Amino acid sequence: MYPWLIPDWHALSQTAQAGRLGHAWLLLGDPGLGKEQLAERLARLHLCQQPDRGEPCGQCHSCQLFDKGHHPDLATLPADSKTIGVEVIREICARLQNSAQLGRGKVVIIPDAERMTESAANALLKTLEEPAGDSLLLLIASQVSRLLPTILSRCHKHVCQLPTEGETVRWLAEQGHQATLAQVRICQGAPLRVLRYIEEQQDGKRRELLGSFVSLSLTPTRATHVCSQLADETQARVHWLQLFLCDAIKTQAGCGHHQLAMPDLAALSQQLAEGNSSEKLLEAEQQLVALKAACQPGQLSNPTIHLMNWLSRWL
Repeated sequence: MYPWLIPDWHALSQTAQAGRLGHAWLLLGDPGLGKEQLAERLARLHLCQQPDRGEPCGQCHSCQLFDKGHHPDLATLPADSKTIGVEVIREICARLQNSAQLGRGKVVIIPDAERMTESAANALLKTLEEPAGDSLLLLIASQVSRLLPTILSRCHKHVCQLPTEGETVRWLAEQGHQATLAQVRICQGAPLRVLRYIEEQQDGKRRELLGSFVSLSLTPTRATHVCSQLADETQARVHWLQLFLCDAIKTQAGCGHHQLAMPDLAALSQQLAEGNSSEKLLEAEQQLVALKAACQPGQLSNPTIHLMNWLSRWL
């Protein structure tokens, strides 16, 4: 298990040992923490035929089936679709009505539960209110605001905490990557996001995007090019731009390089700060926050239009 999840696991394990696990949990926390690993461990414990002091035994028939990925009483919804529709939820709920094949209950894991449509969430409510047998539903989410209040009220909640920047840097070093604090901050401290960022060599893409953005004052005709850069992996790249605008505001306020989210681009931040008023930077950053929220998967049919509108207002 990822080291930063161990305290979370101990808390959930103790709850299970005390017989207070209940039938529905919502595991919350920033993306990139590996909350799926925590859910799988909890599912394994719930299904284990011989749990030992709050840990799955790893030896029983249930644990062996779990290891092979063929446990008949476990269902995990795929995480590769933009939304979770009502038919998928109805199918899952119907499966929970059947008897457990190994007699230890059934478990359903729903990653990125905020992807549920309103109809899907409403279809899940009855099962959350009246679970069948010894069933356990594990919902995983990073954006609690996108979940219906009725879903929230029917689940126990556990919030996974971010490790410190130093802990993240040390863990990445153990994986063979020398991460900088800037890279950790850009990825909001989530270790798995930093790992992906490094492995995909995104530093170069970030520098190219933000350099192009600063040069728009000289070549506004390049706005379409900048928009196409933002449209690729929109959430991450809009976040980079938001941090960059914040760094320019901090620069105007006299903050040192060590206080910037992107100290490696301090010269660019200075250039942006010198060429724009504080009011313009702040207004653009606030608009970008709203745009970032609107560009969540499944929210806007064509985010590119909204990105271009934002760039037009900036120019």
